[in-house]
Amino acid sequence: AYPMGARMMSGQTKYHEQLERELADFVGREESYLLNYGYQGMVSIINAMVDRQDVIVYDSEAHACIIDGMRLHFGKRFVYPHNNMQNLEKELERATKIVDKTGGGILVITEGVYGMSGDLGKLDEIVALKKKFEFRLFIDDAHGFGTMGPTGAGTDEHFGLQDEVDLYFGTFAKSMAGIGGFIAAKKEVINYLKYNMRSQIFAKSLP
Repeated sequence: AYPMGARMMSGQTKYHEQLERELADFVGREESYLLNYGYQGMVSIINAMVDRQDVIVYDSEAHACIIDGMRLHFGKRFVYPHNNMQNLEKELERATKIVDKTGGGILVITEGVYGMSGDLGKLDEIVALKKKFEFRLFIDDAHGFGTMGPTGAGTDEHFGLQDEVDLYFGTFAKSMAGIGGFIAAKKEVINYLKYNMRSQIFAKSLP
């Protein structure tokens, strides 16, 4: 039987679940969750992952869907100039001071491959900052999924950092020329998202 909150969408089938398992294996994660639309999925993931006690730190060239997702966030958000790691470190210092008081967490959002410029997010340098700061790393790899890495599993595979990227977002709208997308992460994170992503709970499943 399906857990009710996670399967309110009409159209959910065993084939969706099979694809979720295959995608998780492909991108080297414990589980994945299909999204009916990539743009709407990204907005809803951000909305579900943070509350007013948390702080978002993001790249200035973040895609519109990331910006729209952050508009739903009631807490602080700090932007750093595109791929400027020195400035990212300063923003992480600011964010850490805030979450030390609120008891919240920090979510860093970057892209794997930036759609407008074609350059890569500096995943290796961002991950290195985990030695100094506590944060979750969320990458939008819409343009990297299917194109980057030895097997096409994405930009984090290209860098050899799949174990260090906490949330991996891919879309079917680019290399796979379709619609929809998926989010991949640890089992407990995916289970939480299934019960808290409003755009997936109260809408139709991916065709």
